[in-house]
Amino acid sequence: MAKKASSKSAPGISPIDLTPDPRWRVILLRGKDAFLRLDVTARIREALIAEHGEVDSFSFDGQKDAVADVLDECRSFGLMQQHKLVVVDSADQLVKEDSRPIIERYAEKPCEDATLLLRAERWNPGKLDKLIAEVGVVCKCDGVDAREAFTWIGTNCKARHGVPIDRAAGQLLVDRLGPDLGRIDSELGKLAVSAGKGITADLVAEMVSTSKQEDPWSIQSVLLSGDATAILHQLRLVLDNAPRDAHIPVIFAYSDLAKKLHGMAIANSQRLDPATAAGRLKLWGPARNTLIQLAPRLRPRRTRVLLQACLEADQGMKSGLGEPHRVLERLGLRFAAIVR
Repeated sequence: MAKKASSKSAPGISPIDLTPDPRWRVILLRGKDAFLRLDVTARIREALIAEHGEVDSFSFDGQKDAVADVLDECRSFGLMQQHKLVVVDSADQLVKEDSRPIIERYAEKPCEDATLLLRAERWNPGKLDKLIAEVGVVCKCDGVDAREAFTWIGTNCKARHGVPIDRAAGQLLVDRLGPDLGRIDSELGKLAVSAGKGITADLVAEMVSTSKQEDPWSIQSVLLSGDATAILHQLRLVLDNAPRDAHIPVIFAYSDLAKKLHGMAIANSQRLDPATAAGRLKLWGPARNTLIQLAPRLRPRRTRVLLQACLEADQGMKSGLGEPHRVLERLGLRFAAIVR
């Protein structure tokens, strides 16, 4: 009998927290990060091989192949009675209105000799997600944050590239590249060639150039975290690694975010649905969902004061008043206090 998902395996588990279980019979990997989808797939295949020995793998394209063909492969017996891993890419195209009930019935009683792995960049959640979680797992592959990227490096560096990495080197790598696991893994491969017995912070400093910190707009996602330490750390990275006068686009990013927070606060005070408010304010990108989640906690009086402080700081810095680093640090702490 397939293992029922625990509370930790409820729909939406992070790939970093995922420990593949060979008893899972239906798995959904949904999200835009192709590297994560492939990484989790490799870990699932390894778990199945460890449990069953050799595993037959079959690939389908949800845009071209029929649902009947996919499920027939799951149910048919292999010549050597080996366990099957049936992978469907673009699974959102396979699981449409007319075929979704068929997949739901399969998820209610999956074949014991096959693991059905659905992978999709886009996905419409519903009843099927809950059914999958009963016999497998739903994993969000929309990228990771800096903490998760650091954890991933420590867990995977030696296994993937043959050399260990010390903690300081892992942290510096995240600081310089951001939490892009695809690029991090590529850089680890390069570092491993020159690492000798292990990857050190000195080697990372020598071989890996800064990328993420050159973008002043990267500060917005950290401001929304409410983590004062992370905000000050990210601000220093942005200002220290960006071209001269980087404080100008940074204060513009501050003011832009303050306007969004104030708009969501006003909408909340008027009891407007946060998602509707986000649409009217034309919010987009990763910050949109965070602002929707924060909306119930926002108060117009506090966000108005924050917005005014940002606008005054902008004017002050343009007039040469105040030391930009200190002004931006103080404003960053005010953001942390509001969104915490």
